[in-house]
Amino acid sequence: MKSGPLKTILILTGAAGLLVALVLAFSLRKEDTTNATPPENGNKADQIEPHAAGALPVQVIIPQRRDIVFTITLPANISPWYQATLYAKVPGYLKWMGSDKGDVVKKGQLLSVIDAPEVQEQYEQAKADYAIKRLTYERLLNVWKENPEVIAKQDVDVAEAAAEGAKHLRDNRRTMLDYTKVYAPFSGVITARFADPGALIQSGERSATQAVPLYTIMDLDTVRVYVSVPQEVALLAKPGVRVVLSFKEVPEQEFKGSITRTTEALDSATRTLLVEIDMPNKERQLQPGMFVSATLYLRQHTNALAVPPAAIVTGGSDKGKSVFVVEQGKARLVPIKTDLDDGLWVEVVEGLAGNEDIVVVGKTGLTDGQAVKASAYNLPAGKPSSQKY
Repeated sequence: MKSGPLKTILILTGAAGLLVALVLAFSLRKEDTTNATPPENGNKADQIEPHAAGALPVQVIIPQRRDIVFTITLPANISPWYQATLYAKVPGYLKWMGSDKGDVVKKGQLLSVIDAPEVQEQYEQAKADYAIKRLTYERLLNVWKENPEVIAKQDVDVAEAAAEGAKHLRDNRRTMLDYTKVYAPFSGVITARFADPGALIQSGERSATQAVPLYTIMDLDTVRVYVSVPQEVALLAKPGVRVVLSFKEVPEQEFKGSITRTTEALDSATRTLLVEIDMPNKERQLQPGMFVSATLYLRQHTNALAVPPAAIVTGGSDKGKSVFVVEQGKARLVPIKTDLDDGLWVEVVEGLAGNEDIVVVGKTGLTDGQAVKASAYNLPAGKPSSQKY
């Protein structure tokens, strides 16, 4: 029975201690609130950072007037203006060769001589045959003129035809004899030599696969540059389009020209259009077989209204292209239409007047009508790009 009053006393003591703790905590809370530094003004919104208030920091730029060019860069092959591999017309032993690889030759210059005694003998025989038949015809003709009754006119005609045939055979043998000397068909450079004096040469006329060629000659004063243009831009590759050739090994060196001609038909296998550029090559810097890059300037617009590609929002307005324009501290989404793109600038043909503040940096999470804090855009240095295929 004595434990009951003791238990009651302990409970009352614990309740009193809890009450004292609560009173002390409330007093300290009130003191902290009283000692807190009051704001400079009574507006709570002023105490919130701009990010919390929805005013996103963005960088803007005014559209610029620039010349924009659409280009493509494609691999190109260099070929000589003229190229010929020379074969012997008649068989025989190679008697003399007057040129070697790298030699510059003129049109009509003697390059080699073939020793062909059989051809010489055939010519001499044909010449003698023609001489006797011509003499026979002349004698019969004189007899017929003096006394037509002695010889028939038909005999005279037959002798005349025989003499004419012998003449043609003589001329043919003489032509074959001339083929024992090989001349340069055009001015150029000897780029290959395949035989040496003493070699037995077969006629290239009868067996082009077994016959050994003599020389390869190329005209390099002008070269032909061939480029295969893909179907997507084939209609833009017309004669007169500006072209610049460059080398990976010497990037600072460029060769300027223009498209000279096209095939006007696409290759059905590759769906590409073959275009040709005639490039002067007096200094022989462009060599056949070299790998070069050809940049074709397919379209060019001068004084075009342009914005950086980073400013364009895709899918923002009816899944088209748009830009954010800052007006009175708020962003407004404006749909635009674009045309040429050189990688550094995009031409805007519709939607902008040219004096708007266009958001370039800070578009992520930006919505139409949202408050923004604009600053000038620092345009980095760049180089116009070209489409590669």
